[in-house]
Amino acid sequence: MSGFTLLRRGTKPPAQSAARASIEYLPQAYPEVEAAVDAELRQGKERVVLNLDTLAVLDTEALRGIISLLRRARLRGAEIALQASQAEILRILSITGLDRVFAVV
Repeated sequence: MSGFTLLRRGTKPPAQSAARASIEYLPQAYPEVEAAVDAELRQGKERVVLNLDTLAVLDTEALRGIISLLRRARLRGAEIALQASQAEILRILSITGLDRVFAVV
């Protein structure tokens, strides 16, 4: 996973930018989510927040998708943050180390 910046535990993510968007992440509708993220990035958003709170499970397909979206955002000089409050989703992010790659808000 080269090209990712790791956040140290206990480190706060960068301050919230006024130029940000929030999108509900639905792996089964990935093309639509990808198009929505691309549209926000074209509008100059510096950070796009993917809302994971409606997911029942964060499986391999979903993980692959959020990593792909992060790569797309970073190519445009932007970031992807994850909104997650469910204990199981947070546990999976921690186990995979993605809680150090993405800002979790």
